[in-house]
Amino acid sequence: MVLRNRGIAFKLIFFFTLCGGLIFLLVFGFNYRFSRALIRANTAEQARTLALSKVNRIDATLLSIQKIPESMAHFLENGSYDQAELTWVLRALVQNNPEIYGAAVAFEPYGFDDRMLYFAPYFYKSNGQIAFVDLGRESYQYLQADWYQIPKALNRPDWSEPYYDEGGGNILMTTYSVPFYKKDGDKKRLIGIVTADVNLTSLQEVVSSIKVLRSGYGFLISKNGTIVTHPIKELIMNETLFGVAEERNDPGLRAIARKMIRGESGFVPFQSLATQQPGWIHYTPVPAGGWSLAVFFPQEELFADIARLNRIVIVLGLAGLFLLALAVAVIARSITRPLRAMAQATRQIALGNLDIDLPPQKSEDEVGRLSAAFFFMRESLKEYIRQLTAATASRERMQSELQIAHDIQMSILPSVFPP
Repeated sequence: MVLRNRGIAFKLIFFFTLCGGLIFLLVFGFNYRFSRALIRANTAEQARTLALSKVNRIDATLLSIQKIPESMAHFLENGSYDQAELTWVLRALVQNNPEIYGAAVAFEPYGFDDRMLYFAPYFYKSNGQIAFVDLGRESYQYLQADWYQIPKALNRPDWSEPYYDEGGGNILMTTYSVPFYKKDGDKKRLIGIVTADVNLTSLQEVVSSIKVLRSGYGFLISKNGTIVTHPIKELIMNETLFGVAEERNDPGLRAIARKMIRGESGFVPFQSLATQQPGWIHYTPVPAGGWSLAVFFPQEELFADIARLNRIVIVLGLAGLFLLALAVAVIARSITRPLRAMAQATRQIALGNLDIDLPPQKSEDEVGRLSAAFFFMRESLKEYIRQLTAATASRERMQSELQIAHDIQMSILPSVFPP
């Protein structure tokens, strides 16, 4: 009802602008969703590639370290040696392998010498030098250490959880432990554990080199979920991913942590532990150590270019709609101006003013043909009225002449007829 009382120009502007706006919104919405999906897919692939490159680097380092104690264990099982030879080989092993921080051979009680209850020579790097300490002293109790107990119980090599080796290397480290045996008839008897230590600083440097836009980062967790590297230093070795999830009451983070320690890979939404901003992480296992590496991609920074492009598109779209409305207004005005002029002329013609000037015919379109039709109608009316006027005048003249003749005849006749 509102539009019914509006003019043609308003209706044209309204409908064209509305249709243009709807088309713009549909195209803009499709482009926005498609762009986000495309960026997310590209980010997932980029995250996978980045994470795998770092995992391969860490894995290669750990695998190369694993060979050192494994070779040493093979030597101890099949060779003969005394204390001097053992310590010389162990020292050379640490000195000639820059990727390891320290190495030890920890024997079972009386496993090295029937006169020695504990024997565990340990060489490590300290201030650019090779230092030595005997872990067999009573204050250290290496038999109770995880790096000794777990591979002994599992009967296979194993990477330890990260720990601070107080009284040994005195740094944050992780240890690869390999049990070695002596044949006792048909059975094997455990003689001790060979270890190789990795300074966590070297792994932290690899992970901290991950840079994603301005605030993206990588972090590493152990096989039990302990945070090994992270931009928030307070979390390192003090928290597990499960503990952070419990503290924040975040079931999503807890589910991610479970998948990470199970050795799964994935690309999922994630809220940054450092900045709380939303984004995504790609997590993938480090096979050699049973750990997991995650790379965080901040959502706001990923979509910054899209947001900037969308603002430009919106401005251009609004400008386009304005120009469209302006063009429609100009076209509508070119249509309605002669129509208004003809409407005014029609009212004058209706009042009897047939000499009023009609709008000139400037085109051959529908408005031009309508103007020509009005001109023909006016001329036809003028001709009809002229003919009607002439016919009326002729009829009146004839009636006047007949009246005169009637009057003459009546005057000739006697006024009184004879009886």
